[in-house]
Amino acid sequence: MEVDSCLVPIFIETEVPKQIKQIGTGVFLDFQSAPFLLTAAHVTDELKNGNLLVPTVNGLSEIEGYHAHIDLPPELSRNDDSVEMAYFRLTSDFARSLCVHFYPLIGKTELVPSSLELGVVSVVGYPASKGKRKASKFTSELAYYRGVAADQETYEQHEFHHDENIIVQFHNKLAVNPENGKSMNPPSPRGVSGGAIFAWPQGHERSQDWSKPKLVGILHSYKAKEGLFIGTTLLPYVAAIQLGGMKGFGGVT
Repeated sequence: MEVDSCLVPIFIETEVPKQIKQIGTGVFLDFQSAPFLLTAAHVTDELKNGNLLVPTVNGLSEIEGYHAHIDLPPELSRNDDSVEMAYFRLTSDFARSLCVHFYPLIGKTELVPSSLELGVVSVVGYPASKGKRKASKFTSELAYYRGVAADQETYEQHEFHHDENIIVQFHNKLAVNPENGKSMNPPSPRGVSGGAIFAWPQGHERSQDWSKPKLVGILHSYKAKEGLFIGTTLLPYVAAIQLGGMKGFGGVT
């Protein structure tokens, strides 16, 4: 099973203005035999503006399940949140409805104690620019951004922590096709927030075999000027999910 089949585009439906548009990405994951959709907190913050939808067997459907995220003090914004973690513990029925288009990731994950151990990684998600609507049908497509994990100096310079964050060096203007080494113009990463950060094993840095990499984190932002993707390792998600489990996920089954 190719690991990128777990990526899910996330849409928002609003009343004012009355529209549906693509805003982010989620990672469909089977964790301890329960279905989850991991994403970035600023994506689920949009719940205050409308309903979040994903493609299911019934078309675009409102996400069903227990939602958790990190609350911030009133004086702080998401720009001050270095972790940016959010997830849905999906209902079992809703998870099954997702499986017509997507497959939950099972086992292909790695809890990295330090992101300094990473080498070549790929950020994968659904750019908003690729979201199209024709009549009542919505389509989108994945984009792949491959780069190198940052060094300790970069973490210190931007005040992130390598034990909970992942920084990936990727300049859009310097992007090359990993298959042939030629320059390419990748789509803007807007909308990729909540997407996956995959680590490639040593010896497979230029591989296109998507059964090889493992999920190591979730993306939350891109600093275009510095050419840096920034995400969160899986450890904060695991801790939050364990806390949600103590609360019984609000009774979701």
